[in-house]
Amino acid sequence: MGPRNTVLFFAAIALFAFLHFPSQTEATLPTELVSKVCAQTVNLSYEICVNFLMANPKSLLVNNMKAVAENALDMARRETADTSSFFAAFLKRKDINPASKAVLESCSSLFKQAITFLNLNGLSGGTASLDVHSALDKSTECKSELSAANVSIKSVAAKLEEWRNFYSIASAAVRVVENPDN
Repeated sequence: MGPRNTVLFFAAIALFAFLHFPSQTEATLPTELVSKVCAQTVNLSYEICVNFLMANPKSLLVNNMKAVAENALDMARRETADTSSFFAAFLKRKDINPASKAVLESCSSLFKQAITFLNLNGLSGGTASLDVHSALDKSTECKSELSAANVSIKSVAAKLEEWRNFYSIASAAVRVVENPDN
C-alpha cells in the first residue's frame, strides 16, 4: 500500500467514525428521553425503570419519544412471550399439582393473547394506551384465576411481578407519546 492509499484508508476510517459515532449532545438525548418515560411509571421506581430501559442496547440508539415507546413495547412483548413460555414450561414439570394445571394452562394462553396487544401499530393508530391496558387485563385475569383456584407458587408470583415491571414501562412510554404535553 503506497503513501497515498494509506492516507485514503485512514481518511475513510475517520469519516466512518465521524458519521457513526454520536456527538456529545446526541449521546445525552436517549438518557433524557428515558428519564421522561421513567418519571411517568406507576408501581415501579424511577431507578428500576431507568435500569430496565438502559440495559437494552436499543435504548442507546433512540432519538425521539416514539422510538423509546417502540423499544419499551418491544421489551414488553418479548417479556410477555417469555411469561407465556414460562407457564408452558411450568406445566411440563413432574411435580405439578394436577389441580393447578388448568389455571396454569389458562395463564399461558392469556399471555399468548396479550402478545397481540403489544404491537407498534397502536402507536401509529393512537390506540396504544388501550392496547397496553388490554394486555394488563390478561395478566389481571391470570392472577384472578390463580387466586380463585388457590394456586400460590412463588416463582409464578415473581414472574407475574417481573412482567408487570415491563408493562409499567411500556405503559408510561405510551402515555408520554400519546400525551406529550403532560
